[in-house]
Amino acid sequence: MAYEDSKEGCFDFMLPKDSQLALKEAWAFAQDGMLNTEVDGTKEWDHGIFSCLNNIPLTAAVCCCPCWGSCIRYRNMEYMTGKSCEVAFVAATVTSACCLGCCHYAVVRGQFRKKYGLKGSGFTDCAFGCCLGPCALCSDTNQLMVLQGIKVPFLNLPSGAEATKTTAE
Repeated sequence: MAYEDSKEGCFDFMLPKDSQLALKEAWAFAQDGMLNTEVDGTKEWDHGIFSCLNNIPLTAAVCCCPCWGSCIRYRNMEYMTGKSCEVAFVAATVTSACCLGCCHYAVVRGQFRKKYGLKGSGFTDCAFGCCLGPCALCSDTNQLMVLQGIKVPFLNLPSGAEATKTTAE
């Protein structure tokens, strides 16, 4: 089977356009946005960064089974960006291979925060992705459950938890 010559070169053949864009955005964030501590957004998070215990099954899954946690993370990125979880996986893998994984996560989380007007900054997004990965994953997942009505098999929020406000962020 022969591939059609797109005249775009080997780099374009090896890395999908979405991964190239993720790499460019992560690099730009590393150069300009990583130290941005200016808080934007007006709404408090329903489930802040240290609200892991609001959803014990999710916390246990993330901490005890990294593979399951990874699947949840890429599915979250799918809901945050609107792109498939496969695209999120490849983009995250490419940016992580270039030591820009936390910057990529900060870009995605920043877009999510802006979409819903949630408080935060580029610096906190990057710090959470770098230093508090499991906590950030639980916070993001719980927030997606509240804002978009997403259901995660076996890991949904307990009844009434959607109404509980936790402002640890």
